[in-house]
Amino acid sequence: MKRKKIAVIGCAGKMGQVVCRYLLSHNNYELAAGIDTNRAGDDLGAVLGLGATGILISQNLQTTISETHIDAAIDFTTPDTVVANAAVCLQAKVAVLIGTTGISQEDQVKLDNLAQKMATGVMIVPNFAIGAILMMDFARKAARFMKSAEIIELHHPQKLDKPSGTAIRTRQNILEELGISDESSPDEVPIHSVRLPGLVAHQEVIFGDIGQTLTIRHDSLNRDSFMPGIGLALEQLHSFTGLRVGLEI
Repeated sequence: MKRKKIAVIGCAGKMGQVVCRYLLSHNNYELAAGIDTNRAGDDLGAVLGLGATGILISQNLQTTISETHIDAAIDFTTPDTVVANAAVCLQAKVAVLIGTTGISQEDQVKLDNLAQKMATGVMIVPNFAIGAILMMDFARKAARFMKSAEIIELHHPQKLDKPSGTAIRTRQNILEELGISDESSPDEVPIHSVRLPGLVAHQEVIFGDIGQTLTIRHDSLNRDSFMPGIGLALEQLHSFTGLRVGLEI
């Protein structure tokens, strides 16, 4: 089977580096390009601590796409740049997998429209950890029987968005299960955000009822926990057109 050529946008960031190492070790994918304005011109392998690979980090996404002929792009950048990056990919009919969170509903609609127009897929995944996806599924099921809930999400201080995309998605799932369409009220399934050194990515969903509580918690102890989900998402990425939010397991 021909290996799919993947570009990583934000390749020099913490998540970007882990994704690059994963792709380099995977038989089904070829790490074809890395894009990052902070380390443009550097050898990607040297940034990863693996020695020279001959892959020079680019700062121009559009040029990289046209020269490299990639099959898909993975974005781990910032909320300020991710939508523009995804639009560049979609206009070139390159499917894009987005791990960056903090994308507004309005921008999600724009990406969906563009992806539909270009007959290409774009997937936004708030959390790639399989355990986190199961946590969200279990929380949805628990909401059928225990209707009072609060969410506590805990992350490292460098995380730019607050609350996290995982917490927002979990809340949306619970509200949907409860039949509540208005997400604007903060009193409905409140989210509490914690940013402290030593944390990676953690979330608790606490349900309360008469005489009892139920806590569903997931902990990512390191960023390698997200890699199985990256592989699963890449498998699904070319199976649809338009926007898909969340990973199906």
